[in-house]
Amino acid sequence: MMDVVEMNGISYNLNYIEKDCWVRLLNGSLKGKDPMHNAAVASIGKFGVHQRTVVLRRVNTQQKQVAFHTDIRSGKWGELNNGDTISWLFYDAPARIQIRLSGTITKHYNDDVANQAWNKSTVNSKKVYLGLQGPSTISAIPTSGLSETLETNTITEEEAQKGKPNFGLVITNIQWMEWLWLNSKGHRRAAFHYNNDFTFNAHWLIP
Repeated sequence: MMDVVEMNGISYNLNYIEKDCWVRLLNGSLKGKDPMHNAAVASIGKFGVHQRTVVLRRVNTQQKQVAFHTDIRSGKWGELNNGDTISWLFYDAPARIQIRLSGTITKHYNDDVANQAWNKSTVNSKKVYLGLQGPSTISAIPTSGLSETLETNTITEEEAQKGKPNFGLVITNIQWMEWLWLNSKGHRRAAFHYNNDFTFNAHWLIP
């Protein structure tokens, strides 16, 4: 157990902070209005570092994994290869807490892992995979890529299944996490480095 540090009437413990970070991430994956539900993801692409906002879809607190869904016709799917490293950035404004993550990815398409993720998705979430052309395709007009009928009408689960061939899941196996708390009496910052057995080494950082 790591030592508890008392400062300005507040107790700090690295074990507790690490656990709290993963609880916050898990809540972000389960609650659409949670501050951690959306994150910025950065990867290396054709024109350097590319950042995108993604929805946090899945969190495994035991195996230290986070994941997002994507269209396999998208640029980010094509840029990423299994084993590539990507980074995540989360910020909870009310709590003034920032969490940064980095790790290696595995891509899942038309396998048991991807199928399970697809089956858990709502019909509305599946709808975005029904576009005839993939993301980043040049268009003469502003468009979602969906037909007018799909944009304005509710679809059935059977209709949504037509988008499944375009669905992919990207899992990040977290190797490093950083926590930052912005506090008027003094910011606090800590880093966590994960081992292969999911244990971690941690230390405080100057903000």
